[in-house]
Amino acid sequence: MAGLHRIIVGLDFGTTYSALAWASSNLPGQINLIGNWPSAGILTHHSAPSEIAYHQGSTTDFSWGYDIPRTVRRLKWFKLLLESNDDHVQSGMPLPPGMTAMDVTRDFLSALYQHAISTLWRQNGQAVMSMTRVDFVLTVPAVWSDTAKQRTREAAVAAGMSNDHNLSLLSEPEAAAIYTIKNQDANAINVHDRIVVCDAGGGTVDLISYTVLSIEPLKVTECAVGTGDFCGSTYIDRNFEVLLQQRMGHHYHSLRVETQQRIVKNFEEVKCAFRDKPDQNVYHVNVPTVNSIPEAGIYGGEFQLTREEMRRLFDPIVNQIMVLISGQIQSICKEGYHVNSVLLVGGFGESPATAVVKGAVLRGLEPSLPLQVSHVVRRSRRHYGTPMSTLFIPGRHSERDAYTDPITGRRMARNQVSWFLNKGDPITDDRRITRNFCRSFKKYSGPWVDSMVACDLDRPPSRVTRDVKHICNITADLSSVSKSSYEKKWRNWRRYYVARYNLDLTILSGEMKFELIFRGASYGSISVDFDL
Repeated sequence: MAGLHRIIVGLDFGTTYSALAWASSNLPGQINLIGNWPSAGILTHHSAPSEIAYHQGSTTDFSWGYDIPRTVRRLKWFKLLLESNDDHVQSGMPLPPGMTAMDVTRDFLSALYQHAISTLWRQNGQAVMSMTRVDFVLTVPAVWSDTAKQRTREAAVAAGMSNDHNLSLLSEPEAAAIYTIKNQDANAINVHDRIVVCDAGGGTVDLISYTVLSIEPLKVTECAVGTGDFCGSTYIDRNFEVLLQQRMGHHYHSLRVETQQRIVKNFEEVKCAFRDKPDQNVYHVNVPTVNSIPEAGIYGGEFQLTREEMRRLFDPIVNQIMVLISGQIQSICKEGYHVNSVLLVGGFGESPATAVVKGAVLRGLEPSLPLQVSHVVRRSRRHYGTPMSTLFIPGRHSERDAYTDPITGRRMARNQVSWFLNKGDPITDDRRITRNFCRSFKKYSGPWVDSMVACDLDRPPSRVTRDVKHICNITADLSSVSKSSYEKKWRNWRRYYVARYNLDLTILSGEMKFELIFRGASYGSISVDFDL
């Protein structure tokens, strides 16, 4: 069964909307969007709202997407909680008692997973599906921290996406770029062109710049370090909520939560239609259950906004995006090159939101497309390394880090960092970076734990500082290794052992992998425990 036939499902888990698509290894050129969403009588589209509503008193029974009744309180934007610990973000998205953002994400992803699987069985039939392996490619914002990506992966695993499936993560702008570049009009993009891809979604805006090496097959390399920020279209909604509360005063807090949510939903329609035209000076947002509050600018059940007020809702967010785009262009120009085009993708830019999910499917199909492999060379967005101790060198190391190793008697410097990968370094999916380390011990008392750190500065420090952030621990169990495998040394007539081993680092599009190698073998089930 395995390997005979594959179906790749792409899942774009967005802040405001999510989408599913699939393709078969037999027909790789035909990408099918999954629709037919469960609906409470609402017209559905190619994507479903990333919203969930738990039934009263329950943390297991819920409605989701279009299937949530209008009058029910719903959770939205919870994707941002996987990354942000900001109090304002947390307070704006209250979770059910006893539940975490990962719990809510797990439940929402499980609903998408079950909808995808049931759709595939219905459309392909039992005969095909019984001999087919289904794999999932889940997209994540490139601007996210490694911790947030790991949280997303764990939620997807808990949702069932690794049950007899391969699950891989892919950055959203890379997925969008793969699809968009491959589907440009003839001669719109040429070999050697430099392109800035701006993926502007609901919660995050990600930018990656590429040099096109080949069109068929598509091969690109990053020509600037990717950037991004939390400045998607939902932040315009939040600006509106602040304005609404300011204008309504105590009247706002007398509204039911469902009514407050409905007003923001109504504003989204006005937001999407806003064109900043000089001939339209007033915009109207429907306010259910309220007739008139003149001091708040509400007349006949409509909240009135001037054109200037609408611009003030948009401007801070749009300006933030423009700064990000300018930064990417300047980075390329500093290298003596020019930018040929800027591709704007994502719902905020009114580009088809399906670019990300279709790009995820194309990336997942690569093993089945030997003649059309989308080969991407990325650049690291931060420095990665591991803390270590090294021989103390006067003048190079600080006395505060000095200590004497009780086993070897050598003077050492603790809190130093061995950097595996530097910010801006090119990385490919098949690249493995190796660093050599050694441990001295009298008796193995394992397991061994090595920690991994990251730094966002342009130049990383040589020792651990406040700018060096802990990412995760690598745990390796070498209890099965014979003592004869280690080097034997003596000090003061007492024997001790030295183990020389490697730490390997592989960074994929949306995930990273650490591995401990001793004498050519990978040891234990090395767990990557992110510092959540």
